[in-house]
Amino acid sequence: MSNSLLFRLMIVALSLATLPAAVLAQPGQGCAHAAKLDAVAMGTKVRATICPQSDDDQGRQHAAAAAQAVLAEVQRLEKLWSTWIPESEISQLNRRAGGPALKVSADTVRLLATALKAAKQSGGIFDITFAPLGEVWQFDTPPGAHEPTKLQRVPSEPEIRDRLLRVGYRYLALDAAKGTARLTKAGTSVHLGGIGKGAAVDSAVALLRARGFRNFAVQAGGDLYCAGQNGARPWRIGIAHPRQPGNMIGIVDIREAAFSTSGDYERFAILDGKRYHHILDLRSGRPATASQSATVLAPSATQAEVLTKWAFVAGGAAGLQVLKSQGAQGVLVDSAGQVWTSPGLVVLAAEVP
Repeated sequence: MSNSLLFRLMIVALSLATLPAAVLAQPGQGCAHAAKLDAVAMGTKVRATICPQSDDDQGRQHAAAAAQAVLAEVQRLEKLWSTWIPESEISQLNRRAGGPALKVSADTVRLLATALKAAKQSGGIFDITFAPLGEVWQFDTPPGAHEPTKLQRVPSEPEIRDRLLRVGYRYLALDAAKGTARLTKAGTSVHLGGIGKGAAVDSAVALLRARGFRNFAVQAGGDLYCAGQNGARPWRIGIAHPRQPGNMIGIVDIREAAFSTSGDYERFAILDGKRYHHILDLRSGRPATASQSATVLAPSATQAEVLTKWAFVAGGAAGLQVLKSQGAQGVLVDSAGQVWTSPGLVVLAAEVP
Protein backbone atom coordinates (compact mmCIF):
# COMPACT_ATOMS: atom_id res chain seq x y z
CA MET A 1 0.00 0.00 0.00
CA SER A 2 1.25 3.49 -0.80
CA ASN A 3 2.38 5.83 1.96
CA SER A 4 -0.22 8.38 0.84
CA LEU A 5 -3.09 5.91 1.26
CA LEU A 6 -1.80 4.79 4.65
CA PHE A 7 -1.66 8.46 5.66
CA ARG A 8 -5.30 8.98 4.60
CA LEU A 9 -6.44 5.92 6.53
CA MET A 10 -4.60 7.08 9.62
CA ILE A 11 -6.11 10.56 9.38
CA VAL A 12 -9.59 9.00 9.36
CA ALA A 13 -8.77 6.80 12.34
CA LEU A 14 -7.25 9.67 14.31
CA SER A 15 -10.08 12.09 13.55
CA LEU A 16 -12.49 9.51 14.98
CA ALA A 17 -10.33 8.65 17.97
CA THR A 18 -13.30 9.02 20.29
CA LEU A 19 -15.22 6.44 18.30
CA PRO A 20 -14.32 2.74 18.62
CA ALA A 21 -15.37 1.96 15.05
CA ALA A 22 -15.21 4.23 12.05
CA VAL A 23 -16.30 4.30 8.41
CA LEU A 24 -13.05 4.60 6.49
CA ALA A 25 -12.67 7.05 3.66
CA GLN A 26 -12.29 5.50 0.24
CA PRO A 27 -10.84 8.26 -1.99
CA GLY A 28 -12.31 8.23 -5.46
CA GLN A 29 -14.50 5.20 -4.76
CA GLY A 30 -17.27 6.42 -2.44
CA CYS A 31 -20.71 7.43 -3.65
CA ALA A 32 -20.73 10.77 -5.44
CA HIS A 33 -22.04 13.91 -3.69
CA ALA A 34 -23.07 12.12 -0.49
CA ALA A 35 -24.93 14.14 2.13
CA LYS A 36 -23.04 14.27 5.43
CA LEU A 37 -24.17 14.69 9.01
CA ASP A 38 -21.77 15.38 11.88
CA ALA A 39 -23.39 16.45 15.16
CA VAL A 40 -23.51 15.76 18.90
CA ALA A 41 -26.58 14.11 20.45
CA MET A 42 -27.21 11.45 23.11
CA GLY A 43 -23.85 12.37 24.62
CA THR A 44 -21.92 11.20 21.58
CA LYS A 45 -21.02 11.94 17.99
CA VAL A 46 -23.83 11.29 15.50
CA ARG A 47 -22.70 10.85 11.90
CA ALA A 48 -24.37 9.87 8.66
CA THR A 49 -23.32 9.46 5.04
CA ILE A 50 -26.28 9.27 2.65
CA CYS A 51 -25.81 8.52 -1.02
CA PRO A 52 -28.28 10.47 -3.23
CA GLN A 53 -30.84 8.48 -5.18
CA SER A 54 -29.99 10.50 -8.28
CA ASP A 55 -26.91 12.51 -9.13
CA ASP A 56 -28.67 15.82 -9.76
CA ASP A 57 -29.69 18.84 -7.70
CA GLN A 58 -32.97 17.28 -6.65
CA GLY A 59 -31.29 14.05 -5.54
CA ARG A 60 -28.67 15.93 -3.54
CA GLN A 61 -31.25 18.16 -1.87
CA HIS A 62 -33.33 15.12 -0.96
CA ALA A 63 -30.28 13.48 0.62
CA ALA A 64 -29.36 16.66 2.52
CA ALA A 65 -32.89 16.92 3.89
CA ALA A 66 -32.72 13.27 4.94
CA ALA A 67 -29.49 13.92 6.86
CA GLN A 68 -31.22 16.65 8.86
CA ALA A 69 -34.20 14.33 9.43
CA VAL A 70 -31.82 11.74 10.90
CA LEU A 71 -30.52 14.30 13.39
CA ALA A 72 -34.06 15.38 14.28
CA GLU A 73 -35.04 11.75 14.90
CA VAL A 74 -32.07 11.12 17.19
CA GLN A 75 -32.83 14.33 19.08
CA ARG A 76 -36.49 13.31 19.42
CA LEU A 77 -35.52 10.02 21.01
CA GLU A 78 -32.94 11.75 23.20
CA LYS A 79 -35.76 13.86 24.65
CA LEU A 80 -37.63 10.66 25.53
CA TRP A 81 -34.73 8.66 26.94
CA SER A 82 -31.97 10.90 28.29
CA THR A 83 -31.51 10.94 32.06
CA TRP A 84 -29.91 14.38 31.64
CA ILE A 85 -33.29 15.79 30.55
CA PRO A 86 -35.52 16.17 33.64
CA GLU A 87 -38.78 15.79 31.72
CA SER A 88 -37.74 12.79 29.62
CA GLU A 89 -39.84 9.69 30.10
CA ILE A 90 -36.91 7.84 31.65
CA SER A 91 -36.22 10.66 34.11
CA GLN A 92 -39.89 10.68 35.11
CA LEU A 93 -39.88 6.89 35.47
CA ASN A 94 -36.85 7.07 37.74
CA ARG A 95 -38.41 9.75 39.94
CA ARG A 96 -41.46 7.54 40.42
CA ALA A 97 -39.44 4.51 41.58
CA GLY A 98 -41.46 2.67 44.22
CA GLY A 99 -44.57 4.62 43.22
CA PRO A 100 -47.27 4.51 40.51
CA ALA A 101 -46.80 3.44 36.91
CA LEU A 102 -46.01 5.99 34.22
CA LYS A 103 -47.68 6.22 30.84
CA VAL A 104 -44.92 6.17 28.22
CA SER A 105 -44.65 6.41 24.44
CA ALA A 106 -44.71 3.44 22.09
CA ASP A 107 -41.00 4.05 21.37
CA THR A 108 -40.17 3.71 25.06
CA VAL A 109 -42.37 0.64 25.52
CA ARG A 110 -40.61 -1.11 22.64
CA LEU A 111 -37.15 -0.25 23.91
CA LEU A 112 -37.90 -1.26 27.51
CA ALA A 113 -39.37 -4.55 26.27
CA THR A 114 -36.23 -5.20 24.22
CA ALA A 115 -34.05 -4.37 27.23
CA LEU A 116 -35.98 -6.70 29.51
CA LYS A 117 -35.69 -9.53 26.99
CA ALA A 118 -31.94 -8.99 26.75
CA ALA A 119 -31.60 -8.92 30.53
CA LYS A 120 -33.38 -12.25 30.85
CA GLN A 121 -31.40 -13.86 28.03
CA SER A 122 -28.08 -12.71 29.49
CA GLY A 123 -28.94 -13.73 33.03
CA GLY A 124 -28.71 -10.11 34.15
CA ILE A 125 -25.27 -9.42 32.64
CA PHE A 126 -27.00 -6.81 30.49
CA ASP A 127 -29.40 -4.84 32.69
CA ILE A 128 -30.59 -1.25 32.23
CA THR A 129 -31.24 -0.94 35.99
CA PHE A 130 -27.47 -0.67 36.49
CA ALA A 131 -27.93 3.10 36.95
CA PRO A 132 -27.64 3.25 40.78
CA LEU A 133 -24.30 1.45 40.52
CA GLY A 134 -23.21 3.54 37.55
CA GLU A 135 -23.69 6.70 39.60
CA VAL A 136 -20.87 5.84 42.00
CA TRP A 137 -18.54 4.92 39.14
CA GLN A 138 -19.04 8.40 37.60
CA PHE A 139 -18.60 7.53 33.93
CA ASP A 140 -21.59 9.38 32.49
CA THR A 141 -21.51 11.99 29.72
CA PRO A 142 -23.07 15.43 30.36
CA PRO A 143 -25.56 16.85 27.83
CA GLY A 144 -24.05 18.57 24.81
CA ALA A 145 -20.72 16.80 25.33
CA HIS A 146 -19.06 13.65 24.02
CA GLU A 147 -16.46 13.32 26.75
CA PRO A 148 -17.37 11.50 30.00
CA THR A 149 -16.94 12.83 33.48
CA LYS A 150 -13.74 11.78 35.25
CA LEU A 151 -13.59 9.16 37.98
CA GLN A 152 -12.07 10.76 41.09
CA ARG A 153 -12.02 7.77 43.43
CA VAL A 154 -12.82 4.06 43.52
CA PRO A 155 -16.10 3.30 45.36
CA SER A 156 -15.79 1.32 48.58
CA GLU A 157 -17.11 -2.23 48.89
CA PRO A 158 -19.97 -1.10 51.20
CA GLU A 159 -20.99 1.50 48.62
CA ILE A 160 -20.96 -1.08 45.85
CA ARG A 161 -22.97 -3.61 47.87
CA ASP A 162 -25.53 -0.96 48.80
CA ARG A 163 -25.98 0.09 45.19
CA LEU A 164 -26.28 -3.50 43.97
CA LEU A 165 -29.31 -3.93 46.22
CA ARG A 166 -31.15 -1.49 43.94
CA VAL A 167 -30.10 -3.20 40.69
CA GLY A 168 -32.26 -5.86 39.06
CA TYR A 169 -34.42 -6.02 35.94
CA ARG A 170 -37.08 -7.77 38.05
CA TYR A 171 -37.81 -4.31 39.53
CA LEU A 172 -38.95 -3.01 36.13
CA ALA A 173 -42.62 -3.77 35.43
CA LEU A 174 -43.78 -3.12 31.89
CA ASP A 175 -47.39 -3.34 30.69
CA ALA A 176 -47.19 -3.09 26.91
CA ALA A 177 -50.97 -3.31 26.47
CA LYS A 178 -51.54 -0.28 28.72
CA GLY A 179 -48.36 1.47 27.60
CA THR A 180 -47.07 1.89 31.16
CA ALA A 181 -43.80 1.26 32.99
CA ARG A 182 -43.07 1.15 36.69
CA LEU A 183 -40.04 0.67 38.93
CA THR A 184 -41.32 -1.37 41.84
CA LYS A 185 -38.41 -0.74 44.23
CA ALA A 186 -37.63 2.70 45.64
CA GLY A 187 -34.11 3.80 44.77
CA THR A 188 -33.98 1.77 41.55
CA SER A 189 -33.40 3.64 38.31
CA VAL A 190 -32.76 2.83 34.68
CA HIS A 191 -30.26 4.19 32.18
CA LEU A 192 -30.47 3.50 28.46
CA GLY A 193 -26.84 4.31 27.70
CA GLY A 194 -26.14 0.69 26.75
CA ILE A 195 -28.99 0.32 24.28
CA GLY A 196 -30.46 3.71 23.38
CA LYS A 197 -27.89 4.75 20.79
CA GLY A 198 -28.37 1.50 18.90
CA ALA A 199 -32.14 1.97 18.97
CA ALA A 200 -31.73 5.52 17.69
CA VAL A 201 -29.58 4.27 14.81
CA ASP A 202 -32.20 1.65 13.93
CA SER A 203 -34.92 4.32 13.97
CA ALA A 204 -32.83 6.51 11.65
CA VAL A 205 -32.32 3.52 9.34
CA ALA A 206 -36.08 2.96 9.17
CA LEU A 207 -36.58 6.66 8.38
CA LEU A 208 -34.07 6.56 5.52
CA ARG A 209 -35.55 3.38 4.06
CA ALA A 210 -39.03 4.94 4.21
CA ARG A 211 -37.67 7.86 2.16
CA GLY A 212 -36.36 5.48 -0.46
CA PHE A 213 -32.64 5.52 0.35
CA ARG A 214 -30.75 2.27 -0.12
CA ASN A 215 -27.09 3.26 0.29
CA PHE A 216 -26.11 4.95 3.55
CA ALA A 217 -24.28 4.64 6.86
CA VAL A 218 -25.57 5.98 10.20
CA GLN A 219 -23.45 6.08 13.35
CA ALA A 220 -24.03 7.13 16.97
CA GLY A 221 -20.83 6.71 18.98
CA GLY A 222 -19.70 3.12 18.58
CA ASP A 223 -23.01 2.00 17.07
CA LEU A 224 -23.26 1.90 13.31
CA TYR A 225 -25.49 0.58 10.53
CA CYS A 226 -24.42 0.30 6.89
CA ALA A 227 -26.92 -0.21 4.07
CA GLY A 228 -26.19 -1.04 0.46
CA GLN A 229 -22.83 0.14 -0.83
CA ASN A 230 -20.52 3.13 -0.67
CA GLY A 231 -20.30 3.74 -4.39
CA ALA A 232 -18.87 0.71 -6.15
CA ARG A 233 -17.84 -1.21 -3.03
CA PRO A 234 -19.17 -2.26 0.38
CA TRP A 235 -18.86 0.05 3.36
CA ARG A 236 -15.42 -0.34 4.89
CA ILE A 237 -15.20 -0.23 8.71
CA GLY A 238 -12.09 0.06 10.84
CA ILE A 239 -11.88 -1.66 14.24
CA ALA A 240 -9.94 0.52 16.66
CA HIS A 241 -7.03 -1.01 18.56
CA PRO A 242 -7.84 -0.82 22.29
CA ARG A 243 -4.25 -0.08 23.34
CA GLN A 244 -2.85 1.81 20.34
CA PRO A 245 -4.80 5.05 19.76
CA GLY A 246 -5.12 5.86 16.08
CA ASN A 247 -4.32 2.30 14.98
CA MET A 248 -6.69 -0.45 13.90
CA ILE A 249 -6.91 -4.17 14.56
CA GLY A 250 -8.33 -4.68 11.08
CA ILE A 251 -10.99 -3.76 8.57
CA VAL A 252 -14.37 -5.31 7.82
CA ASP A 253 -16.48 -4.78 4.70
CA ILE A 254 -20.18 -4.80 5.55
CA ARG A 255 -23.57 -4.17 3.99
CA GLU A 256 -27.08 -4.45 5.44
CA ALA A 257 -25.72 -4.97 8.93
CA ALA A 258 -25.00 -3.23 12.21
CA PHE A 259 -21.58 -2.89 13.74
CA SER A 260 -20.97 -1.97 17.38
CA THR A 261 -17.88 -1.74 19.56
CA SER A 262 -17.45 -1.38 23.32
CA GLY A 263 -14.09 -1.03 24.97
CA ASP A 264 -12.32 -0.26 28.21
CA TYR A 265 -10.58 2.66 26.47
CA GLU A 266 -13.74 4.68 25.73
CA ARG A 267 -14.55 5.96 29.23
CA PHE A 268 -11.87 5.15 31.73
CA ALA A 269 -9.52 6.41 34.40
CA ILE A 270 -6.24 5.07 35.71
CA LEU A 271 -5.96 5.41 39.48
CA ASP A 272 -2.95 4.07 41.38
CA GLY A 273 -1.81 2.35 38.20
CA LYS A 274 -5.07 0.42 37.64
CA ARG A 275 -7.54 0.94 34.78
CA TYR A 276 -11.20 1.49 35.68
CA HIS A 277 -13.86 1.82 32.97
CA HIS A 278 -17.59 2.22 32.44
CA ILE A 279 -18.59 -1.35 31.45
CA LEU A 280 -19.65 -2.85 34.75
CA ASP A 281 -19.96 -6.51 35.65
CA LEU A 282 -23.15 -6.54 37.69
CA ARG A 283 -22.10 -9.75 39.39
CA SER A 284 -19.27 -7.96 41.18
CA GLY A 285 -20.36 -4.34 40.89
CA ARG A 286 -16.98 -3.45 39.42
CA PRO A 287 -15.65 -2.83 35.91
CA ALA A 288 -15.57 -6.05 33.88
CA THR A 289 -12.10 -7.61 33.61
CA ALA A 290 -12.35 -10.21 30.82
CA SER A 291 -11.88 -7.92 27.81
CA GLN A 292 -10.25 -4.84 26.36
CA SER A 293 -12.81 -4.51 23.56
CA ALA A 294 -15.71 -6.27 21.89
CA THR A 295 -16.88 -5.62 18.34
CA VAL A 296 -20.12 -7.15 17.09
CA LEU A 297 -21.73 -7.55 13.67
CA ALA A 298 -25.51 -8.14 13.93
CA PRO A 299 -28.75 -7.59 11.99
CA SER A 300 -29.75 -4.49 13.99
CA ALA A 301 -27.85 -1.76 15.83
CA THR A 302 -29.91 -2.37 18.97
CA GLN A 303 -28.95 -6.04 19.03
CA ALA A 304 -25.32 -5.25 18.25
CA GLU A 305 -25.09 -2.70 21.08
CA VAL A 306 -26.55 -5.11 23.63
CA LEU A 307 -24.29 -7.94 22.50
CA THR A 308 -21.11 -5.87 22.73
CA LYS A 309 -21.72 -5.41 26.47
CA TRP A 310 -22.68 -9.06 27.02
CA ALA A 311 -19.74 -10.43 25.02
CA PHE A 312 -17.32 -7.94 26.62
CA VAL A 313 -18.22 -9.15 30.11
CA ALA A 314 -18.03 -12.81 29.05
CA GLY A 315 -14.74 -12.36 27.15
CA GLY A 316 -12.74 -14.60 24.80
CA ALA A 317 -14.18 -17.96 23.78
CA ALA A 318 -17.19 -17.49 26.08
CA GLY A 319 -17.91 -14.16 24.41
CA LEU A 320 -17.80 -15.70 20.94
CA GLN A 321 -20.22 -18.37 22.10
CA VAL A 322 -22.61 -15.66 23.28
CA LEU A 323 -22.50 -14.10 19.82
CA LYS A 324 -23.02 -17.42 18.06
CA SER A 325 -26.04 -18.19 20.25
CA GLN A 326 -27.62 -14.89 19.19
CA GLY A 327 -26.89 -15.19 15.47
CA ALA A 328 -24.12 -12.58 15.51
CA GLN A 329 -20.38 -12.45 14.83
CA GLY A 330 -17.57 -10.43 16.29
CA VAL A 331 -13.99 -9.65 17.16
CA LEU A 332 -13.03 -9.70 20.83
CA VAL A 333 -9.79 -8.62 22.46
CA ASP A 334 -9.39 -10.28 25.85
CA SER A 335 -7.67 -8.81 28.90
CA ALA A 336 -4.33 -10.27 27.81
CA GLY A 337 -4.60 -8.66 24.37
CA GLN A 338 -5.41 -11.88 22.48
CA VAL A 339 -7.75 -11.37 19.53
CA TRP A 340 -10.70 -13.74 19.15
CA THR A 341 -12.66 -13.75 15.86
CA SER A 342 -15.91 -15.53 15.02
CA PRO A 343 -15.46 -18.35 12.48
CA GLY A 344 -16.40 -17.15 9.02
CA LEU A 345 -15.99 -13.44 9.74
CA VAL A 346 -13.49 -11.94 7.29
CA VAL A 347 -11.25 -9.33 8.93
CA LEU A 348 -8.88 -7.63 6.49
CA ALA A 349 -5.49 -6.29 7.43
CA ALA A 350 -5.51 -2.61 8.36
CA GLU A 351 -3.27 -1.88 5.36
CA VAL A 352 -5.82 -3.06 2.77
CA PRO A 353 -6.58 -0.18 0.33
